[in-house]
Amino acid sequence: MSKSIPVPDYQYLTLTRQGRQLTIAMNRPELLNAVNLKLLQELAEFFVYAAADGESDVVVLTGAGKAFSAGGDLEHIAGNAARPEQFEYEARLAKRIVFSMLDLDKPLVCRMNGHAVGLGATLALTCDVVFAVDKAKIGDPHVALGLVAGDGGAAIWPQRIGFGRAKEYLLTGEL
Repeated sequence: MSKSIPVPDYQYLTLTRQGRQLTIAMNRPELLNAVNLKLLQELAEFFVYAAADGESDVVVLTGAGKAFSAGGDLEHIAGNAARPEQFEYEARLAKRIVFSMLDLDKPLVCRMNGHAVGLGATLALTCDVVFAVDKAKIGDPHVALGLVAGDGGAAIWPQRIGFGRAKEYLLTGEL
């Protein structure tokens, strides 16, 4: 018998069910689903919920609107530049997201409905399988800011596309 647990109420995530499929959509379409603190917190909670959800056998991750995710919300990131304790907190949240995605014992499907950049690329590539629309691009432009691929990107890219190609994209920032 499947275990029923209350469905969380999210501000920036939309959950829908179709049979045993649980679909989650990042829902900030006006900002191309850019991730601010609240969405980061919600994603960190969602994958724990999905693992415990007895009413689903497969989880689909997508974005609302024309993009999968533009990655980090630049306005939010700029506001955190001088606050190292906030940066550390958000880094722990990102780690929690990636680990809970990897620990999910249900198939996790990415429906990449548009571009996936930075954290959005990491979210997509951490899924078990990615189905992308033809015009979608994926990339991690952290290098343009003098940073390495964030949020687990440096670890997941080589596993998905090979070490040589991962270096090419992560060192150039090209989509």
